[in-house]
Amino acid sequence: TVTSVIARFLPWTIFSVGLGLIISFTLGMLLGVVMAYRRETFLDHALTVLSSLISSVPDFLIGLLIVVWLGVQWKIVPFGAMRGAYSSGIQPGFNLTFIQDALFHGALPITTYVLTSIGFWMLSMKSSTVSTLGEDYVTVAKARGLKESRIATAYVGRNAALPLFTLLTIRIGFVVGGSILVEQIFEYGGIGRQLGQAIAQRDYTVMQGIFLIITFSVIFANFFADILYGWLDPRIKLGKTD
Repeated sequence: TVTSVIARFLPWTIFSVGLGLIISFTLGMLLGVVMAYRRETFLDHALTVLSSLISSVPDFLIGLLIVVWLGVQWKIVPFGAMRGAYSSGIQPGFNLTFIQDALFHGALPITTYVLTSIGFWMLSMKSSTVSTLGEDYVTVAKARGLKESRIATAYVGRNAALPLFTLLTIRIGFVVGGSILVEQIFEYGGIGRQLGQAIAQRDYTVMQGIFLIITFSVIFANFFADILYGWLDPRIKLGKTD
C-alpha cells in the first residue's frame, strides 16, 4: 500500500536530508561569521568565490561528480557496497553496528546535501552578520569593554542567525525536491528514489501520496520556524497585533 511504502522509505530521506541540512547550516553559519569578521581579506574573498561557485552547481551534478571522481576515477568509495539505506544482512535496530552501517550508506547523499547548501548558508550568514555588526547595541557592547568573543556569540551571532531560520524552511523544500535525483544517483533507499520509480512506472497513487507528504512537511517546517523564531527573538509576539 501507499502508506507502507511511505512508512518504509520516508525515515531514510528524513535522516539523510535532515543530517545534511544540520551539518551545512551549522558549518555555514560558523564560516559566514568568520567571513564577516575577516571581510575584505584574502580569506573572505576566497570563501566568497568558493561558496558562490558551490551554490551555483545543482545537487545532481555534485552527486555525479562524486561518483565519477571518488568511485570511477580514484576508486576510493565502493559504490557497490553502499546501495540501499543499509546492508541487507544487518537487522535494523538501535545499536552501534546498525547506526554505523546506516551512516556508511548515507554518507554520499549527506555529503551532497552539505555541499549543495553550505555555500548558501555562508553567504546568507555573512550578509546578516555584516548588517548586525553595524547595529547600535553592538557598538554599545564594544564601548562597555566586553570581550570580542562574548560580543560575537551573545550579541552578533544569535541576532544574525535569526533570519536564517526562516530561510531554513525554504531550503527544506529545495533539498527534498533534489533528493529525487540524488537518491537515484547513489541508489539510496529513500522516498526520493521511490518517487522516481513511481514516476517511471506511472504509479499515480504512490506519486500523490509522496507529494502530499512533501507538501505537509514543508508546511509544518514553516510553522515550526515561526514558533522557533518567536522563541529566539523576544521582540516577536506571535498572535498579537497593535
